[in-house]
Formats: sequence, C-alpha cells, structure tokens
Amino acid sequence: MTLNPILSCNQTGGHGEVPLKWDVRYPPRHGAPSFDAAVSPSELMQPAIYPPVTSLHIVSGLVSPTWPITVTNPSGVTVWDVLANIHATLQVPITHSEWDTLAAKQRTRIQQIFYDRCYASRDFKREHSGGVRRIDCLLSTTVFSGLSSPMARGGRLEVVLTLSRDFGRGRRDH
Repeated sequence: MTLNPILSCNQTGGHGEVPLKWDVRYPPRHGAPSFDAAVSPSELMQPAIYPPVTSLHIVSGLVSPTWPITVTNPSGVTVWDVLANIHATLQVPITHSEWDTLAAKQRTRIQQIFYDRCYASRDFKREHSGGVRRIDCLLSTTVFSGLSSPMARGGRLEVVLTLSRDFGRGRRDH
C-alpha cells in the first residue's frame, strides 16, 4: 500500500517537508502545497492510498484514542475525505468528563489556547459558547506533517497522523 504523495510525510525520519501546508485548526481549503500553487480539485479527489480503500483509520499519539478518526467512502477514500475528517474530528467539543480527567496544569494551558481562539474569532460570544474543542487540547501542535505507516491492524487499515508545532501561532491572520 502506498499513500498519496500529497498526504505522505518524509519517510527518512524526523519532520521533513510534506507537500501540503495545512494548519488543522482551519478548514482544509486553507492548505497550500510547499511549491506555492493551489492544490487542484482533481488532486483532492485522488485516492488517499493506493490501491484505493473504502475505509481508513487514522491514529496519532497526540489524539485521544476516544476521538477516532475513521474515514469512509464507498467509492474510495480521497485526499479530501482524509483532510475533511481530520478537521471535523478535531472541531468536536470535549466532554465534561474529558475535561475533568485533565490535570490542572493541562486545563490552564488548554484554557489559554481556547481563549486565544475565541478572541481571534469574528464572534467571541459564539465561539466561547461552543466550549473547548479537541483542537484546543493539541495546544500549538496543529501543523499537518503527513501520514505514514499504512498497515492492517485488527481487521482495519491504519495510518499514523503526524502533527508538528506551529511556532508562529498567534501571529497569523486566517
């Protein structure tokens, strides 16, 4: 199995360049490849993995196992399906029980990110009323750094999502 090059991270180890530049806090339309040209709609509709599959499970050490990212498409999972599902999964508000399991220091850091997001939005009140989201729990580790390691596990196909820190967080206007 081979990942689509748009989604594939550097296999030489470390955090290399992935063709798609995307901060997962924002809808995938904000992504742009490193060569400064827009990703075409036809590229977004390409299979995410070859040969094409109808279901793909995305895992990451940064994303709680209770927040599954499962992408399905009976016609074959596309690059767009993967990006849209990553974004949608991370936009879900966390539950009170999830919040209660966090250490006080974690809650303080997450609250700061949450308020930063609210103040940066066009509608503070609306954003604030939506509560803390999963994306806030990632703190500044929100830059898509690719997928890797496709493997069959437990009867399903899994790939690993790598995210890296956004060192410019708070200085960008989206």
